[in-house]
Amino acid sequence: MRTTRPFRADHVGSLLRSASIKEARLKREKNEIEPAEFKEIEDREIEMIIDRQKSIGLQLATDGEFRRAWWHFDFYGLLDGVELRDVDSGIRQTGRPRATL
Repeated sequence: MRTTRPFRADHVGSLLRSASIKEARLKREKNEIEPAEFKEIEDREIEMIIDRQKSIGLQLATDGEFRRAWWHFDFYGLLDGVELRDVDSGIRQTGRPRATL
């Protein structure tokens, strides 16, 4: 086991989204901001999270998957024979779109 840097670790890409990204997503869903403005906010937040990772000494950084809505829908939606549909029923988590496979 190492006791000095670099430490061995697995790096998972998803990070918690900042309040700025959460707010921008809600505004974008309501068409209160344009796609370009939304992208600028995402770009700024991604730069900040990468800078944070560098500042703590990580040799590998992630964009935090800040542009993804739901990783599994992004993945499943690319599979042949899978159709994503919006639904009006089911359990809804606050601030999350309803969808089904």
